[in-house]
Amino acid sequence: MILSSLALSAALLAGMGAQGAPADAPLRVSGVVMQNKIVKQEAPKYPEAARKKGVQGTVTLDIVVGADGSVKSVKVADGDKDLGKAAASAVKHWRYQPTISNSKAIPVETTVSVDFHLTAPPKPQPKSPSSPS
Repeated sequence: MILSSLALSAALLAGMGAQGAPADAPLRVSGVVMQNKIVKQEAPKYPEAARKKGVQGTVTLDIVVGADGSVKSVKVADGDKDLGKAAASAVKHWRYQPTISNSKAIPVETTVSVDFHLTAPPKPQPKSPSSPS
């Protein structure tokens, strides 16, 4: 136990966080928590090529939100390539409430899921018969 405490103290003194990450590395925050901190959200544009192919689904993105609440980096973690590009392009414009730790705004990393669903075209309504004049 003493050895573990000494190793942790040495890591913190060397500028490393408790899990071996640099002390200024973004804090990992759940997507659910960050969902409630969105202040500006831009919807992605459905890629035409994906629409024509009938591609739909969920794209998972790993993002870093800066101390100011702006999205600093976006990486597609899972999902269709074309949908991923569209999702990443939109999420780059999102804004979050800054995350505060020890009275200071800090950068965070989180995961975002963006859903793409095609909607069926409206069904034509039957015409009512014209009444005779």
